[in-house]
Amino acid sequence: MSLSRVPVELLQEILAFALETHPHPSDVLTVNKAFLELGQPLLHARLRFHSINQLILFSNGTEPLACAPKSLCITLAGGSADFEIFKHLAAALERCRRSLRAADKRRARSGENVEVVNQVPLELLSLRLHSHTNNPHLGYIYEALSLANPRTFIWMGPDPEHHFSTAIVPSATYHLIRALSTWTAIEHITLTNLSFPSDELGLNTPFSRDAPLLPPLPSLRTLYIGQATLLPPSAVAAMLALPGQDNLTRVRLVDTYRHSIWGPRIRRRDIEDAVGALRSLSEEQQQELVERVRRVVSCEKKTERIMGGDNGDAQGMLD
Repeated sequence: MSLSRVPVELLQEILAFALETHPHPSDVLTVNKAFLELGQPLLHARLRFHSINQLILFSNGTEPLACAPKSLCITLAGGSADFEIFKHLAAALERCRRSLRAADKRRARSGENVEVVNQVPLELLSLRLHSHTNNPHLGYIYEALSLANPRTFIWMGPDPEHHFSTAIVPSATYHLIRALSTWTAIEHITLTNLSFPSDELGLNTPFSRDAPLLPPLPSLRTLYIGQATLLPPSAVAAMLALPGQDNLTRVRLVDTYRHSIWGPRIRRRDIEDAVGALRSLSEEQQQELVERVRRVVSCEKKTERIMGGDNGDAQGMLD
């Protein structure tokens, strides 16, 4: 059957699959005019980048997008990334913002009321890549991520789950948390393979025992943290003590450690015990917070290590 006789809905499904799997998605759009007209909105709605070069080429584009992007995903094979990856991401999001602003100007000329777009609204912003401790451009993490306003954010390490590696280094985590504070629509956060800027021993940047893990995010509903080191249990307790966090109904800590992976995993009772160290709370408030920790927080063991720490524990919940 000729493609010209294929129903538009079916052709869109075919193009969506081709654009997702083709190593050079733009090649699909050059087949004919129909592929371009139907495929470009599909491509721009779900932006996917599998190489630095793809990200740079998109960032350098000057034409307006065919539609507002719904998701932006970067997946780098092996996690290899040059030091300017977040500079390129910032440029890509800036192109998206320019396109949205141009569309808003056209709507304003037709008499519609529009608001200035300062952040690109996204259903999903997903990263699978490494950061590097000696990267002099880590400040671009904040610059890039604060240009977006996602509902769901994922930053995972690119390595297999059984390979415990640190994809988000402590200095990158610092800039990431700063960027999170600018998001007003965020509902779901997933972070894996990370190390926090400090621990309770003060081995890295000073970290107050009462400092919350994340800034107040009233829209946040779920938080997943996996394969994390240097995570103070007190930071989780302090986060749950923040006012305006009523929407946060689930916090999953999977293979998370107070210090290194050679020590015991964090258990829920560690967070309950940390509540008592929050001196700003009254005894009654501390009891209420302990009850909330029991309702909201789950600590889990998922990945077995070869040796050390608490390998004797069965997989599953760690109360």
